[in-house]
Amino acid sequence: MEACTKTVADNSAGNIVTAPLWPMKAGNSWVYTDSIFTADGELSTSYADSTFISNKTASADGNTFYAYNDSLGWFGASGYVAADATNSSLYVLDSLNAGSSYLIFSLSAPTPAATDYDALYSFTNTFTVNGYSCYKNLEQEKDENGNVVYANVYYVSPGVGLVRIEEYSISPNTNSLFMDYSQTLRSFNLK
Repeated sequence: MEACTKTVADNSAGNIVTAPLWPMKAGNSWVYTDSIFTADGELSTSYADSTFISNKTASADGNTFYAYNDSLGWFGASGYVAADATNSSLYVLDSLNAGSSYLIFSLSAPTPAATDYDALYSFTNTFTVNGYSCYKNLEQEKDENGNVVYANVYYVSPGVGLVRIEEYSISPNTNSLFMDYSQTLRSFNLK
């Protein structure tokens, strides 16, 4: 397990991050530890996962997406990732056949309405994950009764990229959320 700590830092809408949220250049690569957990919180499987940006690009929704090969991990072998022009949000395009991209991370996500079934929250503090200073987002999905049934936590370090993803699902044993998957950065190489 990697350590996480929280430190206070200003992430107001006026704060501009100059380093790319996720450096998108062909040949950039990251090595992650992917971990799968049981509903009881026990580590079931853990393995190294090497990912890289290829030279393939695609345009969608006003953004340039870069092919991101993460064959064993979160994004899969045919995903595309983009940072918006303001360098404040990250989008994913699951494949070239996908109708549109979706937001996975934002330095200043709008406050979701109470009735939103899929909501993204930004945090104003930074968090240290595996030695990297990261911004954090929480995505929650709710059922028709407003109960959170699925959640993802994303940690991004500008100039480095995605540092950690945590996926939470409903435990069949307790009917509450548990972390069933994580992907944590071990090392990276930028070209």
